[in-house]
Amino acid sequence: MRIAWGISGAGHLLKESIEILEKLKDKHEIKIFLSRAGEEVAKMYKLFDRLEKFPLVKESKQGFSFPSCGAFNLERFDVFIISPATSNTVAKIRLGIADSLLSCCASQALKSRVPLILVPTDSKPVVETKAPNGQIFKIYVRKVDLEHLRALKREGVIILEHPYEVEKALERFLWT
Repeated sequence: MRIAWGISGAGHLLKESIEILEKLKDKHEIKIFLSRAGEEVAKMYKLFDRLEKFPLVKESKQGFSFPSCGAFNLERFDVFIISPATSNTVAKIRLGIADSLLSCCASQALKSRVPLILVPTDSKPVVETKAPNGQIFKIYVRKVDLEHLRALKREGVIILEHPYEVEKALERFLWT
């Protein structure tokens, strides 16, 4: 399977997302689409070197029109996964704002009927997460962020709570 995997600027679920990427790389062709914030956060959490082992499209190296997003229109990917997906990225996708690498790729994927899987960082009312220094803290998710997820789900976007669910979600595309 040809997988496009987007990483937005969240530390929450980043390590777990990378673990799944590493697990899937021998069975699937994977290209990572890395937002500017995703690149910055991966470096903060000291995980960037693990991402460099994959074909990598960095927002920081793209032009303003994000030419790499055209790959979705050209049927070069079977699925687009964004994990972790920040509430900002989720909101842009829901509202059709395609002004960043990941929101533009999601827009083109949806317009080209490429399945979109999101693993949002803010998927329930209270989220416990870890800072780069290891400190545990809670995030209290806004109602509007949860509504964006419900709306995208109604539109056919697959919403998962954890990156560990991705492998099982991909199985449904292998048999179609």
